[in-house]
Amino acid sequence: FTITGRNNCWRRRRRVPSRVPSRSGGSRCIIEIPQRLIPTSVRFAHILICLKMAIKVGIIGAGGVGKTLGQVLAKKHSILFGVRDTAKYADLAKAWNTSVLTVSEAVKSSDVVILAVPGAHDDAGIREIASNLGPDIKGKVLVDATNPVTPYPSLEVRWTGKSAGEVLSEVLPDTAVYKAFNTIGANQMEHADGSGITGEQLTMMFAGGPDHKGLVEEVIADTGFKPVYVGPIRYARNLEALAELWIHLGVPGVGTAEKWGRDFHFQVIRK
Repeated sequence: FTITGRNNCWRRRRRVPSRVPSRSGGSRCIIEIPQRLIPTSVRFAHILICLKMAIKVGIIGAGGVGKTLGQVLAKKHSILFGVRDTAKYADLAKAWNTSVLTVSEAVKSSDVVILAVPGAHDDAGIREIASNLGPDIKGKVLVDATNPVTPYPSLEVRWTGKSAGEVLSEVLPDTAVYKAFNTIGANQMEHADGSGITGEQLTMMFAGGPDHKGLVEEVIADTGFKPVYVGPIRYARNLEALAELWIHLGVPGVGTAEKWGRDFHFQVIRK
């Protein structure tokens, strides 16, 4: 049997078995039983599971990247989408473990915030993105999945000055900024096991300070990717440059005439 309840915790009364969504997207039969009938060891184990799953992940933006990451992470964590128009994206709240809030509400209520909005190429645009997160981003962990590319058809990243990740880190000095999820297409984000390419688990490089490295690794791992830490936020510039190469190889009419399609990934292979 399965023990479940609101927010993955206990229900205290006996009820008729019901059908509820499963984390795999289907449904499962739930048998609810009183706490007093459950052995202490089982209750303790379930409490540990609740604590392990207590991360609230805010996702700012509900485009292809945001929706895909939300769908994958909702299997293990609470997802809080932060959008400008909550009515427009209300259907997202029908998904398992998912809520739709304003941007400021999602930031305030989250433990980790993933920035999945269209990137800005210049400093002014990056600062505006940071400002839109609101004051409650202070003290949070922010995972930047954006790329600072110019408009189509050039789609070029910043080759002078600092990376978008570095600018965000400077604009938000009290926020732990990391760069991740920017070097792969949204179509492969739900296939981190590599089933869409070779069948081998895909790696995900990320950059940022050491203080919250473990938390970011956990979030990346829970999307199915193997996290690979490359160093401080300075190396966001390298990840953004790699993203430009991916875009130019994968998007028709952009950059090089050599086209690989969208089903490829820059994989880290280490001994």
